[in-house]
Amino acid sequence: MNVDEFHISYNARHLNPEEVAKNFIFSKSFSSLIQGNHSVLLGARGCGKTTLMKMLTLNGLHSWKGAQALVVRNSIPFYSVYISTDIFWNVKNNKSYEHLEDYENFAEIISRFSVATNVFVSLCETFQQILSLELNLEPDSKSEIELCELLIKEWMLDNTIPTLNYIKESLKRRSDQFNRFIQKIIFNYRNSDNKLVLDEYLFIEFKSSINLVVSIFDRIFKTEKKWAFCFDELELAPNWLFEELFLSLRSTNQNLIFKLSASPIVSLSKEIPATVGNDLNLIKMWEEGDEKFSKKIVASILRKRFGKIIDPDNFFTSNSIYNKDKGSYEQGSEFYQIIKELISKDESFKKFLISKKVNVEKPIAVDEKTKDTLFRKIKPIVYFRNYYIDSVFSDENSQIKSKLRSRKTATVYSGAEVIYKICDGNPRWLIGIVNSILTKSFNKSKSASIKDIQVDVLQETAVQFMNIISNIPINPIKLRNTAITYTLEDIIKLIGDSFTNEILGPTFKMDPKGSFKVDESVFLIPDQFIELLEKAVYQGALILVDSNQSVFDFEVRGKKFRLAYMLAPLFKLPLRTYGQVNLSTFFTDKSTDTSQKNLFE
Repeated sequence: MNVDEFHISYNARHLNPEEVAKNFIFSKSFSSLIQGNHSVLLGARGCGKTTLMKMLTLNGLHSWKGAQALVVRNSIPFYSVYISTDIFWNVKNNKSYEHLEDYENFAEIISRFSVATNVFVSLCETFQQILSLELNLEPDSKSEIELCELLIKEWMLDNTIPTLNYIKESLKRRSDQFNRFIQKIIFNYRNSDNKLVLDEYLFIEFKSSINLVVSIFDRIFKTEKKWAFCFDELELAPNWLFEELFLSLRSTNQNLIFKLSASPIVSLSKEIPATVGNDLNLIKMWEEGDEKFSKKIVASILRKRFGKIIDPDNFFTSNSIYNKDKGSYEQGSEFYQIIKELISKDESFKKFLISKKVNVEKPIAVDEKTKDTLFRKIKPIVYFRNYYIDSVFSDENSQIKSKLRSRKTATVYSGAEVIYKICDGNPRWLIGIVNSILTKSFNKSKSASIKDIQVDVLQETAVQFMNIISNIPINPIKLRNTAITYTLEDIIKLIGDSFTNEILGPTFKMDPKGSFKVDESVFLIPDQFIELLEKAVYQGALILVDSNQSVFDFEVRGKKFRLAYMLAPLFKLPLRTYGQVNLSTFFTDKSTDTSQKNLFE
């Protein structure tokens, strides 16, 4: 699977709602999203936000054939207007528009006009879906003409035939004409006196307009549902839109609700009065890491590939590290043998068991408490140390070190449980990985097992993911008083290698460090570094571990993160979240300052 396949194996952005509905699987996140209140949907790239948002549309709902489809269609309390954020709305980031700075506020006028036009076109498309799918009206009916005459007046669309199709065409044509006007200004700005004569339609405010327009629609067609305006991928939106929409979450208009999706990192300059639970639903997609949901996706892929129902657990086999076999902790079990092997080559592990009053000659749990609080907790670490460590020894300076085996095939990264976990609830990744495994299984050599193929695909995917991270455009950060610079790839590797040492270092640790907290101090972690972390979070390379934040408290500083499980094969890490360490400790010059002096400029 190459880099492109990794990110576009299934991308709902390029699909219409009808196509999205063909493969849609109901989830906890969608159950929350269809409630009749404001919602904020947060998640990294590829986690399924766009799929959920497009499934709110009538085209999506009426094309969906799932078990819950009929119930959802009949009970959903709103009509959905889907609006995909366009990067060109953010005019200030467009270099070709830099000359517009000579004209006061003109760049923002362009941005607001672009947003309003897109919202109005999307609203017309929703109107058409309602008339066709819900009200069963023929196109260009008398009622539609009445609606369109009022839309033409409200949106100042002169010389437009009063049908929804012609109104959409007129809106798009006006946008095209305005873009030509902008180009004339850009190429002739030196001859301008910086005064522009602007048409009145440029100042139509989309929120007040849609409030009026939907009330007109309700009156004409006697509809009673709420109206949900669904703005997708707001991390790409201009700041004014981002903040206005979040401020609207405390709107007193009960007929209009907003469904907003964005990156996990929500940075707002204004205090937002809306609160989670009272005013809105907060849906965090990284918490969708529900193995049942992942299993449904995999089962669906297998059914389409083979034309029959196949149990994913049986097809991909089980992984002893993560399965819940009750006999795992009994004498003679695989885990029992693994413990015995590790005792024989790792004196630190042997001492650890003795300190916990475990009989190293017969290492079994003597009671349920020991099984729950000790054996289950150390199980992944024991497996990984035994798998990767060849021996633990003292070097010529009497320093204890661990010698790692040269492993070509990491069988610890195979099995259904690993496939469900390693994608962190990201459907796009999961679909790409499973399809790649299936394709390779058809072309495999006689000596290659399904387990070997899984290992190869997961290792390749981890490498490709790191390549994506390394290709993110950034400015490297230079360390204080040194010539050392760090890219985002360097930072990920530094963190990953540190966690590897916690798991596979010379000393067995029951509670190794496997996550980090971003320091609050600007001196310890400078703002430039925060920008890199935000990019990593957006790409899904870092996963937010905190679970109790409010929707408007997702700044990077002070938050706890771990590496994406997708990167685990590169660093020989179990798919578990362990204790935290401050991020600044990874960038400390310990050779010159035992107080962990930070080196950032």
